[in-house]
Amino acid sequence: MTDLVDTTPTTTGHWPGRYRDQVVLVTGAAGGLAAPTCRRLAREGATVICTDVTAGGDGSSPEACLSLDVTDPEAWSRVVTDILNAHGRLDGALFAHGVQGPETPIDQTPRDGWQRTLAINLDGCLHGFAAALPPMRERGYGRVTILSSIAGREGNPHQAAYSASKAAVISLVKTAAKEYARDGVTVNAVAPSMMRTRMLDDLSAERNAALLARVPMGRVGTPEEFAALATWLLSSEASYTTGQTLDLSGGRNTA
Repeated sequence: MTDLVDTTPTTTGHWPGRYRDQVVLVTGAAGGLAAPTCRRLAREGATVICTDVTAGGDGSSPEACLSLDVTDPEAWSRVVTDILNAHGRLDGALFAHGVQGPETPIDQTPRDGWQRTLAINLDGCLHGFAAALPPMRERGYGRVTILSSIAGREGNPHQAAYSASKAAVISLVKTAAKEYARDGVTVNAVAPSMMRTRMLDDLSAERNAALLARVPMGRVGTPEEFAALATWLLSSEASYTTGQTLDLSGGRNTA
């Protein structure tokens, strides 16, 4: 990976005022792909409610993260209720939480690892939908974007739990989008391939090399590239796009 020429573009642009007076909830905001998205949303005028499993964060998001255990539906309800009480509205939500899960063959997948991966990656989105979508429907406006993965489209060997959870997220997005299509609420997903985050550290060197070999651009994507796409999907401009999973894969998936 280090022998490749770095042709990664610098994605620093933003549209000041695009999110003026809008309130956006972000999960997994302490790092990874969510932190630069939080910063960009804030630069564009949004009030960003950053959440993560542990309160605080690493200082990379625009404000300290609130604690949110995405596997707890009551915790979701409390956070959304607090947002509505404090701001009177919830315009958008980015569900960017997730775990890589066990890296094992299917027949060696530990049950607890399987259950934990689905509880966070899939159930966490279901609970988020249940809390966030009804108040958006009531206002007649909302944007929700979910972090899926190219693994949800293709499946990755030795990542059964992760691939299955991300495939299920794609179907969940389609279902929610159809249920709320007439209510001014859009629901979409982004499916990255390899991105420059700490998740790469959870994979073996061999797995990283194998996955990178499947990316035609020959490089890892950046969190800033994710932020550019996510902020468009969360904006009022993305008004006729719903139920879609947009690839961010460097050409890995062209179907």
